[in-house]
Amino acid sequence: MDANTILSGLFFRGNERALLLRSLEGELALVFAEDVIEEVYTVLQDSFAEHPDLPTALRFLETIFEAGELVARREYRAEVEGWARRMRDHKDAPLAAASVVAEVDALVTGDKDLLVLKQIGTIPILRTKELLEHIDGRSKVP
Repeated sequence: MDANTILSGLFFRGNERALLLRSLEGELALVFAEDVIEEVYTVLQDSFAEHPDLPTALRFLETIFEAGELVARREYRAEVEGWARRMRDHKDAPLAAASVVAEVDALVTGDKDLLVLKQIGTIPILRTKELLEHIDGRSKVP
């Protein structure tokens, strides 16, 4: 899961929040790359520091991170450079590398630079809505 998906779920109602909540209900396990966690906190500090819902969002975020699985940077660091050469936006390489190392079932994002790839190795890249539809049995993961 990428940082923007997490941030959207923290501050806005919609599919991203539904996905975060469903993870807390045990319907799926979220996996977070260490780089993504750092990016989330950086964006919170830089863009949401004065947001009135920040304290609530931070509590929710901690709950989400505690319920999920962390992929430590040391586990995927060696793979990042190889993925950076294959990506339109090299900044997405840590997420790609962590996804492969953690053997996730899907990578969830709204990032067009990632979505255009359709998959990372054998891992499908899905929008949040597509994953929710799959969980609900309304679609199959490509």
